[in-house]
Amino acid sequence: MNTYIKQASMVGLLLTGSLYAQGVKDFLKKEKLTQKEVVTQLADRKVESKTLSKDQDELSADVQELIEEQTNEKVIGLLEQVEELMAGVTDDLSVAETGKGTIYNENEIIEKIFEAAKEKSK
Repeated sequence: MNTYIKQASMVGLLLTGSLYAQGVKDFLKKEKLTQKEVVTQLADRKVESKTLSKDQDELSADVQELIEEQTNEKVIGLLEQVEELMAGVTDDLSVAETGKGTIYNENEIIEKIFEAAKEKSK
């Protein structure tokens, strides 16, 4: 169960990073920045997004290990859905896509992890 909580916490961190990057994009639209400042800000966010992508990929590997340890078919199914969602988020973050779709998928990951944890504890 602790592994599930750790997993959800890490996903939450990724979600926070995604929300932060989206907030920066919104900020850049509102502020009158020079072209150089905008390019620098966006480059920084792209680097952060790629770092999050690597973290997400490592978490996905952890989920694969969790799946192998399970015997409950419902838990396995939920974790397989988590793994699939994580792969998509990893791809999105690798190209600095931190919009609504990525955030929605991160939320889905968190919900499925908690659902799997509840099912496991039955």
